[in-house]
Amino acid sequence: MRALASVVLAAVLAARGGAEDSAPLALARQMWLTVPVIDLDGQMVQRLDGMAGGSAAPQAEIGALPVSWRLRLVAALWQVLLHLALPVMLLLLWQRGRREPAYRQRLGERFGGGAVGAKGGVWIFAASLGETRAVSPLVRRFLEQGVPVLLTHSTPAGLQEGLRLFPEVSVVHRYVPLDLSWALARMLRRAQPKLGLVVESELWPGQLLVARRLGIPMAQVNGNLLERTIARDSKRLGGVRLELLRLFSLVLTKSETYRDRYLRAGVEDARIRLVGELKFDQWVDPAQPALGQRLRTAWGAAPVLLIASSIEAEEPLLLPVLAALLAHPSAPRIIWAPRSPQRFDAVSEQLDKAGIAHARRSDLTLEDAPTPHLLLADSLGEMNIWYAMADLVFVGASLVAQGGHNIIEPLAQGKPVVMGESIFGITYPALDAIEAGALEIFPSAQAMATRLQALLGDPAALAGFTACAAGFNATHLGASARSYTALQALTAPRGTAR
Repeated sequence: MRALASVVLAAVLAARGGAEDSAPLALARQMWLTVPVIDLDGQMVQRLDGMAGGSAAPQAEIGALPVSWRLRLVAALWQVLLHLALPVMLLLLWQRGRREPAYRQRLGERFGGGAVGAKGGVWIFAASLGETRAVSPLVRRFLEQGVPVLLTHSTPAGLQEGLRLFPEVSVVHRYVPLDLSWALARMLRRAQPKLGLVVESELWPGQLLVARRLGIPMAQVNGNLLERTIARDSKRLGGVRLELLRLFSLVLTKSETYRDRYLRAGVEDARIRLVGELKFDQWVDPAQPALGQRLRTAWGAAPVLLIASSIEAEEPLLLPVLAALLAHPSAPRIIWAPRSPQRFDAVSEQLDKAGIAHARRSDLTLEDAPTPHLLLADSLGEMNIWYAMADLVFVGASLVAQGGHNIIEPLAQGKPVVMGESIFGITYPALDAIEAGALEIFPSAQAMATRLQALLGDPAALAGFTACAAGFNATHLGASARSYTALQALTAPRGTAR
């Protein structure tokens, strides 16, 4: 099986080409010679250390609880399964690349190759687009202090967002290696980060155990532990997955509710810091809100409703709501921004079938200040324009049992939010926002339509709703500064060179 994995990897890398993979056959041969032996710490100990980029001796373990025999055993089995499944994983990456060619690119990085940047920086794992945006305020804090950043992702969406947000040469953008111990060690021993950060909820045994072995303190930032995650993972393998949380030297989380969840999951109180939600500190390119304000002025006095991040299952529920609003004497202007780009054409077709006239962003030049009654926002990277234009925002995945999408982006711009009652995925900050009067939820689309007609026809009521949203945002700023301060305790010199 190991030989098969080597051959498959060599073939894929040879097909890709590129400087970092200039000798795929040599890499495959090295994989074969570098026989992994699994010890009870769940680590892959190499007979030859060339794949890891050197023979640096591990440091003493930093700020982590002892690893139980169950976690060691499960981690060892996990490494065995990953190596057995390696040909399948490569095939899946290649097949995914048919729809998204980016999955076929930079394959060497999935195995620890590729650039790592300057030594002694901070390594950040932000799996996809949402995590990358969430951690961006903290990345800016490190850059302001001259700290080099190794920003790693699992998906092309995360990688592209990182490149867009941080074109600085002091940020290295790459894919995170697969959770193979030798691949992770290959990257980390070359990068020698002084600190590793995992954004929100990702838990990978290889990452945490390799970092532990190499003496890299790990912290979870913007920690997001759901109630259903605790219930699920506590029943599987004796709760061993939750034990991974105890390998973090520090957990930075958002609210008392999340602190209580981490405590119940077994994280020591001394390792938990309540710092707030990083997403409230997200940097916004001022050009987009400025353009949004100009377009809003051109649209006149009518209120503007933004339908944000709707999903396919909600579309039949939203169409009657929009038709009723547009037929009302105090009809608003509406912007509809579906969550998935794959739904743009389908939503347009449904609007046509429902007899709802609309314009598509892709057919317009915004500089011409178009003024349709309904604008289908079939574009990417322009949400901050739409938020700036909106007086009121509906956030999707909430009229059906999907738990709700991100409400922080509109709230961070002082925009009041309405949703369906499915908010289990965003209980923070949703419950706090409800209490503050910045968010209203409804049991049905019909009930929401009735409330929207009343709100959009009553400027005073809408102004009061907006004031609550602005106040809520003001009280939630500063999480990036608090997070940065808390993390400084983990980066003090330890006196042992890696």
